[in-house]
Amino acid sequence: MQILTCPGQLQRLEEALRRSLPATLPVLGTVMTVARGNPAAHEVLVDSWPHFGVVLTRLRPEEHKDPRDFYSNQLTVYYRDEGAWRALLGGTQAVDWTRAFQLQG
Repeated sequence: MQILTCPGQLQRLEEALRRSLPATLPVLGTVMTVARGNPAAHEVLVDSWPHFGVVLTRLRPEEHKDPRDFYSNQLTVYYRDEGAWRALLGGTQAVDWTRAFQLQG
């Protein structure tokens, strides 16, 4: 997984997600928030760049206050490729399975 922090990358991702509305709406909202100052302390991850198959947004790991708080530990996801999504869930540390969380997408 690659964390996108560059404003240009976030803008390109935002444009790509807009072309797939309404399916991308939950992820697009967080990407827009991150691109415009990130007051909620989220991060945007993609499986590859610039040709992504999965976009995952989550709270930055250092911002996790309570491992049982599923409300603040929200993740949003959009995937084009189910195989890439399954690989991300099973083979990476993108999702912290020791914490309570909500997954929206």
